[in-house]
Amino acid sequence: MQTKNNAVIAISALIAILTWFALILQFYLSMTAYLAKGRTLGGSLVEFFSYFTIQCNLLTAIGLTAVAVSGFNKSFFSRRGVLTAIAVYISIVCLVYNIVLRGTVHPVGWHRVADELLHAVCPPLFVLFWVIYVPKQNINWKDAFSWLWYPFFYLVYILIRGSLSALYPYFFLNAVNLGYPQVFINIAMLMVVFLAFCMLYVFIARLITRRTAA
Repeated sequence: MQTKNNAVIAISALIAILTWFALILQFYLSMTAYLAKGRTLGGSLVEFFSYFTIQCNLLTAIGLTAVAVSGFNKSFFSRRGVLTAIAVYISIVCLVYNIVLRGTVHPVGWHRVADELLHAVCPPLFVLFWVIYVPKQNINWKDAFSWLWYPFFYLVYILIRGSLSALYPYFFLNAVNLGYPQVFINIAMLMVVFLAFCMLYVFIARLITRRTAA
């Protein structure tokens, strides 16, 4: 048991360090670029933290750090249900970027390093950590619906911010270019995808729990 605990601490710490590094690198690169364009510090910070990718990678880094420091279920971010919700969110970040957005951006140099870490390296590592180490007892179907609140409020925030600033972090949410009817359709499709992934993770959690108990 002690060996397993040590492994959890070590692995969660390593993935947390890698994720924090990617976030700090992206923060430096983005803020430098925003300020060079004459953006205010406040506007630059809002722009940076308005990306779902940044928010979700920040959640993974916080969750992994909480596990490395005090183990599972010792704080809000180390609860099994919270870690499972984060796994859902970061999975969608990874899939949407690599399926929908990868061809629209072409970063180079350190920008490429940060981009790959945040979209193609750290997310799968977190999901793998969830599969292998996160306790999954008492994760129920009803939990899937509560996990939808975060992406729902995020999308509402993006629409409100966009209506005030005409700035949207993702093209499929851009009401200026697409119009609100199409954006609402895109949001409805996104929420269906989120719900499907929530259900999938509950199913996987229950399946692993049954096999472990057998």
